[in-house]
Amino acid sequence: MRVRGLSLVVCLAFTACSSTSDDTAPSQTADAGPDTSWKNGPAAGGVTERGVVMDYGTMLTTGQLVPVEGLTVTDGDQTATTDANGAWSITLPAGSTFAPVLTGTAHGDAYSSVFLPEATPVAGADLDRGNLIVPDVSTFQLERLSLSADSSLAIVHVVVLATGSCTDIVGGTLTVTSPPGAKVMNFDAKGYPSSVIPSFIKPQYPDRPVADIYDLPVGSDIAFHVDHPTCKQTSAAVVPGGTFTGKVTTKAAEPGDNNSALVVTLE
Repeated sequence: MRVRGLSLVVCLAFTACSSTSDDTAPSQTADAGPDTSWKNGPAAGGVTERGVVMDYGTMLTTGQLVPVEGLTVTDGDQTATTDANGAWSITLPAGSTFAPVLTGTAHGDAYSSVFLPEATPVAGADLDRGNLIVPDVSTFQLERLSLSADSSLAIVHVVVLATGSCTDIVGGTLTVTSPPGAKVMNFDAKGYPSSVIPSFIKPQYPDRPVADIYDLPVGSDIAFHVDHPTCKQTSAAVVPGGTFTGKVTTKAAEPGDNNSALVVTLE
């Protein structure tokens, strides 16, 4: 994963990055949500990507997934606004690579700019990014403080998904081999970073991050690997209607708000 320096971002995706790992696993976004309309095929003259935006702070405090209405989603020259259910969709020409960006303010709260991982659709189907859990700026800043993270460096949130014969991510560990000085902290059962959690625990929702990589120089390449007692890290992954390219773009609006989303799958 490359964390490119631009100017700002917050939780679940930002700082232009392309990702690779010691096992060449690509970045991914969260697992698919309940929306299955992609099965009906792409819109005429193009392919549609869709997703549902949920509030990260509410999930932490109440355990509930609450939709975020009014955020702007931009991909190329196309834009959409999340509706009352947090849902959005954008149609691009067939053959396009999707790399949407979420920005804006909702219910009086400024939200972090979320740069989602690049993905390419497969023929004959729309691409569904499922639930996307996004923090507002104050939630992200609290997380940065709990990490004691350097405010001038980048933070990457890591989602780990079990696929195939792998039934549980519990007990897995993330190791960053480059750049030097990068740190890893796992999340506790409530979704907060904790220095006393030695390995992944079962998240309340499968699309919730389970670890942070932080104190990353902006623009650095990240090499990492995930180890698990019974499962192995995959070298590729898919979302309904598409596959990930292994790249994710992120930015930061202020120092310390550099953030990116990385999803790893185990099988």
